[in-house]
Amino acid sequence: MDPIVLLIATFDTKGVESDYIKQRVQANGARCVTVDVGVGGTPTAEPDVSLRDLCQGSEYTVEQVRAMPRGDAVAVSSNLVERFVQDQFRQGLCAAIIGIGGAGGTQICTQTMRSLPLGLPKLMLTTLAAGNVRWYVEDSDIAMYPSISDVAGLNCLTSMVFDRFAAQAAKGAQWYAERFALHAAEMADRSVLRVGQTMYGTTTKGVTWAREELERRGYETLVFHASGAGGRAMENLVRQSVIHGVLDMTIAEIGAHLVGGLHDAGPHRLEAMRDTGVPLVLVPGAADTIVLPPMQDLPDKFRTGRILNRHNPTMTTMRTNVEENRRIGAFIVDKLRDAKGPVKILIPTGGLSSIDKPGAIFYLPEANEALFETLREGFRGSKVEVILDKRHLYDPGFGEDAAALLDSLMRTAYAR
Repeated sequence: MDPIVLLIATFDTKGVESDYIKQRVQANGARCVTVDVGVGGTPTAEPDVSLRDLCQGSEYTVEQVRAMPRGDAVAVSSNLVERFVQDQFRQGLCAAIIGIGGAGGTQICTQTMRSLPLGLPKLMLTTLAAGNVRWYVEDSDIAMYPSISDVAGLNCLTSMVFDRFAAQAAKGAQWYAERFALHAAEMADRSVLRVGQTMYGTTTKGVTWAREELERRGYETLVFHASGAGGRAMENLVRQSVIHGVLDMTIAEIGAHLVGGLHDAGPHRLEAMRDTGVPLVLVPGAADTIVLPPMQDLPDKFRTGRILNRHNPTMTTMRTNVEENRRIGAFIVDKLRDAKGPVKILIPTGGLSSIDKPGAIFYLPEANEALFETLREGFRGSKVEVILDKRHLYDPGFGEDAAALLDSLMRTAYAR
């Protein structure tokens, strides 16, 4: 039987386009089941699963949903389709999920996509793909697919975009049906111990040396860019027991959350390690850094009195100050002081990033010392050990020693 692609769309505005994509998916060797989540009125084509069908067994009727203010109706439709798709997935009736839409459709479709496991193909054809999509993607593996023009009508441009989108959806479903079980088995293999690591461009060298040392010691390493989504993805995999230990060498996501940077991982950073008890070595790499928009787009509050660095044409980095580093340290203490498992804090007092050293733009030892003192005092009397190392994060041997420290914790935890 051909694998099934679920296509979610607002059929009140995009029914014709959805029908076209369905035909193209099926022409490429997969079945396609269309689901209508439109709340605006009569569908412009006949879906396989209507909004009325989605309402069955819920507290809502389709008439009630359509009578709601638009924002409320979109929220209800999002929840109804998520429930439906979850049920289809549990029954093995979903090998890929795709959606098309503008702002409302993108919200509805991606809420459901985020609820599905990593690996299942998720493609969102959207008018918003060229903008900030973090609210839609978060820490999932959704592929945001630019529609170029609006998803409105069939013409020489949209038919090309729809054809390519449908082909990728069908091939993704075929891959999932034929190959994903092998990858899932790999991820579930408990005979392999895996370490999660965090990294930035300004911590890469130290993290890489640590990764290579961990791999020499027999671990599989999963490295995550500390972009906000990266830290959340790593911690989700910790909770799923895919990752068994963490060498957290890039903590800029914490500062971003506290100060207001782009790479905000939210208020729950570090909690997965705290709650699960997996061994953790935390190195406060990149605690000197807050990632902000390009220079011309900086918020006014960051324009004066701050050390700013033009990291690249689309990104500015800002040096954390004394008070911000105290707050970062207090956050770490609050999250980890009562951790269930073994935790070590390894501090390279010689510098926290490639641009935090004498003569470099982020060299501000008084800010670093505020962080170090907060950590030392905050963990005093707890089982969390704070280790001061005079080296810089990039000094030869530091990354290898960080890896060795985690290895010692994991050998005890897993009796290796």
